[in-house]
Amino acid sequence: MHYGTFVTRHATRYPDRIALLSEDRSVSYAELDGRSTRVALALRRIGLVAGDRIALITDNRWECVEVMVAAAKAGLVFVPLDFRLDDGAAAHLLKHSGARAAVVGGSHREQSARLAAAGTPVEFWIHLDGPGGQAAPGQLDYAGLLTTASAGDGDGELETAPDGAGFCILYTSGTTGVPKGVYFTHQQTMDNAMAVLVDYGVTADSRYLVSYPHNSAGSVNHVIGPVLMAGGALVVQDVRNFEAARYFATVEKYRVTHSQLVPTMVFRLLAAQTSCDLSSLTTVGYASAPIPAPRVAEMIARFGPIFIQAFGMTETCSVATVLGKADHQVADTGREHLLASCGRASYGVEVAVVGDDDRPVPAGTLGEVIMRGRWLFECYWDDPELTAATKRGGWLHSGDVGYLDEEGYLFLVDRKKDLLIIGGANIASKEIEDALYQIPGVLEAAVIGAPDEEWGERPYAFLVAAPGQELDPGAVHAHCQARLATIKRPVAVTILDTMPKTSTGKISKPQLRQRLAGNS
Repeated sequence: MHYGTFVTRHATRYPDRIALLSEDRSVSYAELDGRSTRVALALRRIGLVAGDRIALITDNRWECVEVMVAAAKAGLVFVPLDFRLDDGAAAHLLKHSGARAAVVGGSHREQSARLAAAGTPVEFWIHLDGPGGQAAPGQLDYAGLLTTASAGDGDGELETAPDGAGFCILYTSGTTGVPKGVYFTHQQTMDNAMAVLVDYGVTADSRYLVSYPHNSAGSVNHVIGPVLMAGGALVVQDVRNFEAARYFATVEKYRVTHSQLVPTMVFRLLAAQTSCDLSSLTTVGYASAPIPAPRVAEMIARFGPIFIQAFGMTETCSVATVLGKADHQVADTGREHLLASCGRASYGVEVAVVGDDDRPVPAGTLGEVIMRGRWLFECYWDDPELTAATKRGGWLHSGDVGYLDEEGYLFLVDRKKDLLIIGGANIASKEIEDALYQIPGVLEAAVIGAPDEEWGERPYAFLVAAPGQELDPGAVHAHCQARLATIKRPVAVTILDTMPKTSTGKISKPQLRQRLAGNS
C-alpha cells in the first residue's frame, strides 16, 4: 500500500470530498485520483521504471501533492527539493539522488535551464507551467502529459508497489553541515502517519494548513501523508515570508482546523493582533526548536488549549515525542515545568538517554537522546557508513543532549555540537537563550560560542527585535547580569534585522558562526 492507495479509496467512496484547497483551485479526491493516475501512467510511458527517482523543484503549490501521489502510484521515489537552493546545491542533490526526471514550476524554469546544462543525471524536465522557450529534447509539458494519458487505459501498467519499496528521499536542512538524503519506504511513512492521526486528532473533517516548505519531513510525512490517509483536506499556499496577518486570514477563509508551525511563526502570531475568526482552529503543533516555557504559557493564554509540541527530526519520519494538549494545561497545578518538556514517546517509538558509552543513564542525567521504532528512516541515501554510525546498536543517535524525568518526559538541553565549552564546563546555549527570551521585545535569540584565549569559548548572542520594538545592548547585558552566572553571560550582543534560517525555519547557527568568524 501507499498514499496513492488511500487517495483512490477516498475517491471511490467519497468522490466529491475536497482533497486540496489553494487560492486558485479546489480539488476533489476524484479529481486528484484521476489526475495523479494519468501523471503516473505518463511517467512510466516516457521510460521511467520502478525505483527511479523523480525530483520536484518548485514553490509550494497544490500540484506538489499530486506529483507525490503520482510518484507513489508509478513506483518512483519522490525527491522534493528546497525551492531556495542555489544552482550549485540543487545540482549536487540531483546528482546525489540520481534523479532521472524533475518536475519544475514556472518559478524555477530559468534555474532548470541552467541545471540542464550543468551535467545532472536528469533526462526529463517536466514543466508544471510549460517549458516556455525551451524546446530541447527532454523538455516536457506537464499539462501535455496529463492530456495524452487516459486514466482508463492503463490496466496492468501501474502495479502496486510493495510496502518495503522506496517512497521518498528527503534532504535534511543542513543545520549540521551538508544536507543528507534520508530514505524512507512506504511502510515507514504510513506507520508514522497512523501515529500522527492519533496524536493530532486528524480525521476526514480536518483541514490542515501546510505551513512548511513542501520538501520537508514536516510537510511530506507529518502533514500531507497523514491527511491523505485520513481523507481530510490540505490547504496549500506559498510559504515564503510568513506573515501573521496572512495566516489569520487563511485560517478564517478556509476554516482551517490544524496547522504546524516553527517557533518564529508562533512568536509572530503572539506579536500581532487580529479580528479574524479563528474558532475553527482546534490544533496547532509546534516543532523544529524548543520554545521557552513562559512563551508557551503566553501562547495558551492567547489562543487557548490547542497546542501540541512534537520533537523529531527528518530521520524519525516526523514525530518521536509528543507533549499533548492535556500536558499543556498545567497552570496552577505545580507541574508548570512540563511546558519546558517536549513530551513523552509517541506511539510506536522508544526513547532513551545514554552516556558516551551508549549505555542508558539514570533519570535526570544528561546524555544523548536516542530512539528506535517502526518508522525510523531506512538509511542515508548512498552513505552506508553514516547510516551504520547513526543507527548503531539498532538505535537512532540524534546528536541532541537532554534528559528523561521519572515520568518519561523528555527535556532537551542542546545539540551536542551547540554546547559551549567554557573553562572546561559544558554550558547549554539554550539556558542562555531562555534568559534572553525573557527580555520584553525579543522576537528571536541565538547564542553561539566565540573563541576566547583564556576560557576556550564565551557566549555570543544574536537577537532580533519584535515588530515595532527596539533593543538596547546595554539593557540586554544588565538583564543577563541579574539572571546568569558570570561564565554564562554573553560577552557581546548583535542586533539583527532577521535571523538566518534553514529551509524548515530553524535558526542556522552555522551561518551565525560564519558571520562571527568573518567579523573577527
